[in-house]
Amino acid sequence: MSRYKQPKKLETLALSGLGDWIAQQAEQQMIPIIMLSQRDTNEAQSALTRNIDKIREYLDINVPWMLHDLLVNQTIRALSELLEKTKQSLGFRRNMGKFVSQMNVIIRMAEVLFTKNLTIVSIDTIPKMLRSVFYSKLYMLNGLVSLNLGSLSGGWKTADMEDAIIKSLKELHRLKCLTMNYDCTNNILQCIVDNCHLLEKLDVSCSKCITNDSMDIVAKIKKIRSIQLYRTFVTMEGFIKLLLKCKNIEDIGRCDDIGKILEHIDLNYSDGITFHLKTYVSRYATNNQLQLAVQMCPYIRSMTVFHNTLQSDLMVLIGLQDLRELKLLSCDFYADQIKQVLQVKGCNLVHLHLEHVDQIDLNALMYISQMCPFLESLTLYNCTLIQHTSLFTKKLEIEPFRNLKKITFVSTCTEEQLLFILTNCLNVQFIHIGTAIQLTDDVMFKILDKNPLIYLKELRIMQSDYLSMISVDRIIQSCMSLEILVELESWSLLTENDREHIRNYIKINNYNIDTAPIRRYDA
Repeated sequence: MSRYKQPKKLETLALSGLGDWIAQQAEQQMIPIIMLSQRDTNEAQSALTRNIDKIREYLDINVPWMLHDLLVNQTIRALSELLEKTKQSLGFRRNMGKFVSQMNVIIRMAEVLFTKNLTIVSIDTIPKMLRSVFYSKLYMLNGLVSLNLGSLSGGWKTADMEDAIIKSLKELHRLKCLTMNYDCTNNILQCIVDNCHLLEKLDVSCSKCITNDSMDIVAKIKKIRSIQLYRTFVTMEGFIKLLLKCKNIEDIGRCDDIGKILEHIDLNYSDGITFHLKTYVSRYATNNQLQLAVQMCPYIRSMTVFHNTLQSDLMVLIGLQDLRELKLLSCDFYADQIKQVLQVKGCNLVHLHLEHVDQIDLNALMYISQMCPFLESLTLYNCTLIQHTSLFTKKLEIEPFRNLKKITFVSTCTEEQLLFILTNCLNVQFIHIGTAIQLTDDVMFKILDKNPLIYLKELRIMQSDYLSMISVDRIIQSCMSLEILVELESWSLLTENDREHIRNYIKINNYNIDTAPIRRYDA
């Protein structure tokens, strides 16, 4: 992407204009609907429904099906702006009945989007005032492939939500991914079995109505590959039932008892049984449990394990032929043989996450760079990086970190260690620097002199007492692909005038850089 803002595509302008047109239709409907409702409320609602149906039919005919999801985003934006405009117009002496009618027209206008062409809905991204119409008319979206219902009632009104959800799921025959936290029930699961035959991924985390008995129903979902059961009432018995009955299950989310589950199955069922699990996440694992994971789950690609020095040996992990992602918590780089594990499996790894890992020095970082040449993501979170005692003096055979795309560095470290990583990751696109690292202008210049970070798209430096406007200017000039530069509010040397100057400078030069202080992004 160019470092300069480009003119919007005609497609984007057309969809944005169409979203605004839908909001205008809602605004134009307000006065006649309010006048009609003063005489006959039911007739007013019927008239509004007829108008909505006409607009929906018009959109269904004229908007290409592959653009409908994009139109939804633009329409929700436009309706949200109209809602805010209407709320701000409410004066001290405003007629509350008229105001409620206006808001009702705007909210109901979202129904024009409810066609078979809508394939993705995530309730969390929809303004709260518009969510009610999505919940009540969800059954109309019979083309949905992915549905995220969020937390629904948060578990407070599960019984009240059940009928509406079941009514909707009966029509969603194309659904492949469903997220329903807190309020899933056995009746809803049975409805999924009867109607959503293509479902592959299901997230029912925190749903207290989901128990061991629910696994008998889940086992009937023929294409299920991933299910999240964290913080439900499913115990070891339920997970054992799930693994034995769902032969193709690949992901059961975080399950701290997975080791005990495998031990129980190994002890009580036929020898040589294997599962298709590709993700293993547990806070507790003994050496025997890790060995069973390697033997019984040979297709594991992502391994997350909390290491216990007295109970587990990480060298067991070298038996995983397909291992691609490794997340280790609470261990020592040298004493717990992480180096030896990487020496064998490093060429397979694309993601490495080390959390509360001690004994990491500059040598350890060099070993990681040589043993994991294809690493794309590296996270050092709350690790203890120490000063090295004897430096690795051999010439590095492989150029360090050349494939690294994402770096998350939330640990204390020396300047030398930081420079080793950031001056060598020539192709990095995302950098997150935590509060424990205090960058200075001098260090920033050293980094950019050796590695101008020309592919960097997002930079997050969470806090700094030493970085000044000089660094900001150098970052903007050097990082040709930069799109997001956030957390400038936490740079204590920058005043509000400085930040305003940065925004104006970016605007005047037409740079495609976002410095907005409030963002949602993946850490």
